[in-house]
Amino acid sequence: MDPRSVIEEVLKRWRTQDVASTFVFTAEDVVYALYIAEELAPFAGVTEGRDAMMAAFYKMIEEFDYLEYEPTIMGVEGDVVRVHTRYRYRHRRTGSDIGGSYRTVFTVKDGLVVRCEEYVDRGLVEAFMRLVRQREAANDIVPPPAFPKRPPVEVMRPPLSMASKVHDEEGC
Repeated sequence: MDPRSVIEEVLKRWRTQDVASTFVFTAEDVVYALYIAEELAPFAGVTEGRDAMMAAFYKMIEEFDYLEYEPTIMGVEGDVVRVHTRYRYRHRRTGSDIGGSYRTVFTVKDGLVVRCEEYVDRGLVEAFMRLVRQREAANDIVPPPAFPKRPPVEVMRPPLSMASKVHDEEGC
């Protein structure tokens, strides 16, 4: 597969948050870099190796619900694929939302991702992570949202008078 096709497939699979199938397209010695302070998030900093990167991605989906995730491939130059992603995530334990956009630079060799670097608004993300860590420390935790209860589905039937009118017009 060419680099663009590999990244299209990776992005499609990550959209479903299926970590195992997403990582089918990564090299065993892949390098992942998320350039924010490592002490603020267990998935920040530089991670080496497929298993370590998978663990980081499992941590991401453990901490955040993806409310919006819209990646767009912006360009391909040889083995390098650049992606712009619009996002809105909700921190599960505190209910706090963060949104914006970030850039990802993928390097693909022999049909596998060998490097993935994510460039976020570092100040925004670090301030957000400090806020949620502070809220967690203060036990300012929100219960997960409840799914709305839906009334039972009823089959809509025309009123009897309307049903007989339809039969009369059809000659029944």
